[in-house]
Amino acid sequence: MLTHIFLAPVLYFIVADLDRLHVEADPAVASITQLGDGRQLVRLPELVFPLRISGHCGRGGQVQSISVSVADTRKTIRGDELVDRGPLSTSIKVSPRQIAPLAVQGFCDVDGAQGQSLLLPTALTAQVSMRCARNDEQSILFDARPLDVRLICETGDEPARE
Repeated sequence: MLTHIFLAPVLYFIVADLDRLHVEADPAVASITQLGDGRQLVRLPELVFPLRISGHCGRGGQVQSISVSVADTRKTIRGDELVDRGPLSTSIKVSPRQIAPLAVQGFCDVDGAQGQSLLLPTALTAQVSMRCARNDEQSILFDARPLDVRLICETGDEPARE
């Protein structure tokens, strides 16, 4: 027990001085129109994924940039935009041309499905990197986060594109 009392402060300072990167993502929400004639494939519209990114450069380093990549979409936030010390709230928009059609069985295919909701876990993945600089040294940290999509069924005159 006595060793725990002495080791706890030492471990705190070691861990507190490491580079750290953590990413959280909320699901993107996509409305689709009612599927007809037994169709199972859904083409999604542009998706917007809200992200919260927490980063820390240990040993007195400064965050130089944070880059996010989803499918073929990339977004970079430079150091001058990272002046706030709290978590960075941002979002990334993914074009429908970068998303393969998704197979959904039994969703939004019958009358009365208006407002029906379906969560598709891990539809895409966000790759996030953070570049730290200290004196003449640079380091890069990486994190990956699965991105979920919530489908909302809307009734309409035209069925969703297949």
